[in-house]
Amino acid sequence: MAIPCSPARVVSTKRLSPHMIRIQFEAVGGWRWFIDGVGDERIDIAIPRPGETVAELDTFNLPEYGRGWQGEEPPWRHYTVRDVHDGGARIDIDFVVHDGGIASSWAERAEPGHMIGVFGVDRESASASYYNQPADAEYQLLVADATGLPGLGRILEQLPAHMRATAIVEVCDEADVLELTTEADVTVIWKTGSGNGLAPSVLADEVQNISEPGVPWYAWVACEAATSRAIRKDLRGRLGLARDRHNVVGYWTQNLAGDMPADVD
Repeated sequence: MAIPCSPARVVSTKRLSPHMIRIQFEAVGGWRWFIDGVGDERIDIAIPRPGETVAELDTFNLPEYGRGWQGEEPPWRHYTVRDVHDGGARIDIDFVVHDGGIASSWAERAEPGHMIGVFGVDRESASASYYNQPADAEYQLLVADATGLPGLGRILEQLPAHMRATAIVEVCDEADVLELTTEADVTVIWKTGSGNGLAPSVLADEVQNISEPGVPWYAWVACEAATSRAIRKDLRGRLGLARDRHNVVGYWTQNLAGDMPADVD
């Protein structure tokens, strides 16, 4: 059965940095997004084709559309809900912009009035969050490249004041370093000019500088798939972190475009 794809309208766009654009959308019709979302809450969206301003929703709403669909599929991608406003009537999504991406290209030309589609606006079919800290965690390690930065930013905003954390973030340029807000005790390590399709990532090397904290802890990682696998291996091997105390997500694969996370564990 097809997951309903509901319309949403662009309200505003804001260039946060050379490689990040925030777009606010408003629900069209009676649907609302969830106000209880966790950190890296995923949202799947249908986007306009190149040169168009309205996403094609009819295909996605066919009763026969779903896994194994053999017909032409309009473009769609997965993103992170960066913020929710007005009881779920408006949502913010941060888009990493880069050469060659169909969603990136649309985000750079998006204007108020453009229309997208939003999948799974009922809780039963809603997209998942990956972030899942254990209740006893006293320390967190958060690792992201530019694609994981929106989720990391929202996670930091939701951390309680008593939490200690280290955040390692890899972005394209010094100008892409963003101000992150949190009440927690967080050390943020910014790495610039590496990873993100520009050069080899240094995130795995930076994680190797992390020592076992000596308290119950949790790790969340969102970055390129090969890099995420290297970090996962280090977390489980050198640091001895149990499987249920980390979530490592490959948000994308070098030289490969796609609609779903490349690797999740």
